[in-house]
Order: sequence, then structure tokens, then C-alpha cells
Amino acid sequence: MVKADDIFLFVEVVDEGSFSKIAEKFELTNSVVSKRISRLEKALNVQLLYRTTRKLTLTDAGSALYGKARIAKQSLQDARDAVTGYGETLKGKIKVTVPAVSADIVLSNAIAEFCQLYPEIEVELFVSNRMVNILDEGFDLAIRTAPLPDSSLVARRLMDSHWVACASPKYVAQNGMPQSPEALIVHQCLVYKYESTGADRWSFERDGKEIIVSVNGRYQANNLDSLRQAAISGLGIAYVPKVLVHEDMLNGKLINVVTPYCAKLMGIYAVYPRSRQPDKKLNLLVEHCREAYIQKQEYFYLTEG
Repeated sequence: MVKADDIFLFVEVVDEGSFSKIAEKFELTNSVVSKRISRLEKALNVQLLYRTTRKLTLTDAGSALYGKARIAKQSLQDARDAVTGYGETLKGKIKVTVPAVSADIVLSNAIAEFCQLYPEIEVELFVSNRMVNILDEGFDLAIRTAPLPDSSLVARRLMDSHWVACASPKYVAQNGMPQSPEALIVHQCLVYKYESTGADRWSFERDGKEIIVSVNGRYQANNLDSLRQAAISGLGIAYVPKVLVHEDMLNGKLINVVTPYCAKLMGIYAVYPRSRQPDKKLNLLVEHCREAYIQKQEYFYLTEG
């Protein structure tokens, strides 16, 4: 028979990545922790963990169980908090994933400030542009720069992120300033290839109508900062989030190109599982992140110039 306590112990083991840390945390022996995980594997008739002397690694079955069990464990804790008032003390752990650009410009500092404000809240921050599976990988919160069709997730808009076409003064001096989106066809364009079809089809707007321009270029990358560096070096024109190049434009390393026609905009959202009712500490973190974006809003919004 599968024991709920063994499932929750399994979640703790995965979170800590160590039998010994969990044994110390719950005042058990390593052998007891190991036996309970083995008992769970036997009851489920699957292997959940690969064990080596250095680390623990989830199997596919283990990963599937962890994603669901962590939510169930948190839901149980939320229920306890609701009747005991424990949630008002603002304790616990929040596992968060955020994209690299937002982490560098806004969120790393903001989340550090949050931890200082609430010393009994633990935050595990995972910085990656990969679209993680929030449910399967056990995240409480994700910051994403796109709307989400997944009905199992709840999204709250924090900020809009405008994109800007830009190039170095050197490139413009050598190749001329494009006067319209269509003029980009004859320019070297730097293409962002991250998990996207049609990455070389750039969207603009004129008189309220969308214009799609198929651009060309010798340089493509799946990393936005690589495009930024290439643009600064004079290799071509990049179409990137304004937040990435805001300071470069202030100090003259990059200048706007076809600014009146730039129409690409992506929402930045706080996302959490629908089955994970946000408690006070999660709501406070989301609000803290929203305020941090607002304080940097000039980095995100496009103005002509």
C-alpha cells in the first residue's frame, strides 16, 4: 500500500537532493530514509531515483510523481495554514523560475530584497530561458514573457515588454539608415532563433495595419545577448526586447531603427499552477516583482528617438 507520508518524504528528498540532509532534518537515520523510499518504489512498482555516491537523479516516473506530489504536499500545507494561522507568519519555501534578461535587469535584485524583507521565507531561484514544465518540475511560480494557453496554469500580467530594432552607429554610417520596415530586406539582420518558427519574419505596424518583413542575415543565435553583442560590434540590425538594450541606447552604443513602426510587444506574466492556490507569501512575492518591474518601466516601454 502506498503511504502518503512516504510520498511527502520523497518530495523532501528531491528538494534537498540528499538522504542525509533529510535524515538530519527529521531526526531519522539514513537507512530509515532509504528504506522508506524503497518501500514507496516497491508499492508503486517503479524506480523513482537513480542513486550514486555523489547525487540523486529522478527517473521519468520519479519526475512525474514529484511534480504532482509536490503540489499535493503544498496544498496540504495551505490547508493547515488556513486553520492554524501559520500562513500569517510568512514561512516556507518558494521555487521560482525566471528568464535571463528579467533576472539580470530586475528580478535577481528584487527577489534578494524580498528575502531580506521576509527572513523566514526561503526562495529557490532558477534562471533559464527554457520553458520549464511548472507542474512536472515542481515550481511554485514562473515569470514568463508570453501569454499561456495551458488551462492548468494561472497567469497574472506584470508588465508589457516592447521590442526595438537597433543597430550601432558604425553599422548605420556604413550601410545607411533604413527609412521603412521594407528597407530592412537589403540590410544584414541578426535573427533570434530560440524555439521559434518564422524567426526571420519581423512584425511591424503602419497606420494600424501589421507589416511582416522577411529579413536576411548571416548571423543567427538562440541567445538574445549574443544578438546584442553582435549589433554593438556593427554586424547588423537586431530586433530585441528594449530592456536588453536600454542602457546601450542611452550611452550611444546602439541607436533605434524604424522606431515608429516597431510593434512587437510581449506580456510579462507571473504564472502558477491552477491547483496551487497562492498563499500570502506567494502573493507578496508576485506583488514585489510587479513593483520592481514598474520601477524599471522605462527599460521596457518604447519611445521614439
